[in-house]
Amino acid sequence: MGNRLSNHLNNNGFFSRWFTGMADALLLGLLWLLCCLPLVTILPACIALYDAVARCIHGSEGGPYKHFFRVFKAELLRGIGYTLLVTLLTLVLVYGYNLLNVMGQENQMFSIYAAVYLGTMLIPMGILAWMIPLEARFEHSFFGLFKSAAVFTIVHLPTTAILLGLLAAAVVIALFIPGLILILPGILVTLQSWFAEKVLKRYIPEETSDDTAE
Repeated sequence: MGNRLSNHLNNNGFFSRWFTGMADALLLGLLWLLCCLPLVTILPACIALYDAVARCIHGSEGGPYKHFFRVFKAELLRGIGYTLLVTLLTLVLVYGYNLLNVMGQENQMFSIYAAVYLGTMLIPMGILAWMIPLEARFEHSFFGLFKSAAVFTIVHLPTTAILLGLLAAAVVIALFIPGLILILPGILVTLQSWFAEKVLKRYIPEETSDDTAE
């Protein structure tokens, strides 16, 4: 019994790895917040955070902070382009909803249209949720990423619902307890990546023994 307890508490033990992983996730979340301050760097910061969590916390790679900055730097220009495009599309979608909402004050039929429109906005939100892990784990053309994310949103709908549900829960918690914004990003991405990686691993080819030997 004593040996089992010491094994759990030593550097290779489960609890030690768990606490180390959570501490790394929380610190990575703080780095994410800092890198998001320019606003146009939000998506490259998200990609870097996801990749660091997936490979260094859930995976076996070391150096999560160095990995974060390496990915952030590599994705910076492309990620800024994604951020600007997603922001533009978001503004268009929000404008469309607000327009239907205003028209609904005069005609009840437009209120129904606005409700349906709001429901369909879950699809672009799902696309955004899948863009980050797909960009982190695979190579895509700029617009090819949107296509792949749209396919994943529909084909893996249960996982999409989980990713969006976790995001919604984090937003609600942050609204009620703003101070938790300092720890929520790391926790959120750790949970989201756990579910997303189960799907993505089906598409990642396993290395053969020959490849490993080389």
